[in-house]
Parts: sequence; C-alpha cells; structure tokens
Amino acid sequence: MPQKDPIDRQTVETFIAKATAVDAVVRELPTMSAALRYVVDVCDGKNPAEILADEPGTEQGPPGPNNQPTRVKRIVAAPDLGGEEFAALSKACEEKGFLCVRQGLRKYVAGFDVGVTQAVLGVAASGTCMMNTDEEDPRLAGMISEIHVVFLRKSVIYPDLPSIAQLLRERMNEAPATYTTLVSGPSRTADIERVAALGVHGPLELHIVLLED
Repeated sequence: MPQKDPIDRQTVETFIAKATAVDAVVRELPTMSAALRYVVDVCDGKNPAEILADEPGTEQGPPGPNNQPTRVKRIVAAPDLGGEEFAALSKACEEKGFLCVRQGLRKYVAGFDVGVTQAVLGVAASGTCMMNTDEEDPRLAGMISEIHVVFLRKSVIYPDLPSIAQLLRERMNEAPATYTTLVSGPSRTADIERVAALGVHGPLELHIVLLED
C-alpha cells in the first residue's frame, strides 16, 4: 500500500475519537520498542486466558469466568512481526514467563492471551483498521485472542472509505484470492435477546497502537 504522507493531525484525532467510541483502546507511542513493551504490559495486566478446547499437555490453572480452566503460561501471538521485532518481543515475554509464538497458531487455538497484528491502513471516519490476512496465522491472531493489539502507522490513516476505494481495488487484484480484514472495535453482538455482548465472535478487547513513522 502506498504511504499517505505527511501525517494529518486532524485525521488522526478523528480516528482516535471514532475508535474510542466503539470501545477500542487507543495509544499513541513514539517507537516500535515502546509498542512491544506495551504488548507485554497488556498481557501482564490481564487475567490468564481460559482453555476453551481440548489441548493435551497444557498446564491448567483455576477456572476462569466461564468455569473453564485457565492457562498457567500466558501466550502472545505475533505472526507478522519482522524478525528483529519478534526477537525483541520474545525476549521481553520470556522475562515475564510468557510464551511468544509467530507460527503454528493452530496448536494454541484453545485460547491465547494477546494477538498482535499490523494494519496496512486505518479509516478515520469509523475508527477502522485494515489488515491483509492472506495467511492463516495473522487471521487467527486477530480472531481467537482475548486481546487483539493492532499496530497502525499514523501516516496511513485515511479520512473515509471512499478515499481507500482504489487501494481496495488494487488489493483485490493482487492474487486470485485475497483475504482482507476490516476491524472496528472489539467483537460485539446482540443476537441473543438483543442484549449486547463483547467477545462472542472474537477478542474481548481491541487495542490500537498508533506509531510515528
């Protein structure tokens, strides 16, 4: 995707307001190093993920809110980080006693704590992040984690959907089949008796980290 430059502060402010309005947590951080530290702090500050499917050999802790056993060792999944960034995150996780994985996420689908993905662009009018999810692991990181953390560069936040229409056309023509995910806020549904519930079809929380280029 082409870079939208320079950074439009008004567009960034609109994005923050709209994303916050749909219950996303938004943080502005100056460096990738600070963003990786934020991921570790988020994982450290949450309750352990519940094990929601059979996973032999996993050490189990006490029951969580759904009366399911919890993981003793927390998991951070970061499938699309670069090698140097993943190494830094993995080291920080190891210091906390967390497991940090970047591939083979199917082995952990019983539940993991934090999934980290990188957005290719943002849409200010709706507080939306767009991810290229052709590979399975990034899709899983954004769907079955209890907390989803998205890294988004401020320079690629666009005002509205019409302003990214051509980019979407180019994206759809890149290969015979592409997967593109648009995320606005945490998972939310009101299918049952019109009662709003979070986390039913995806993460309980969405954290968006806005990065300087």
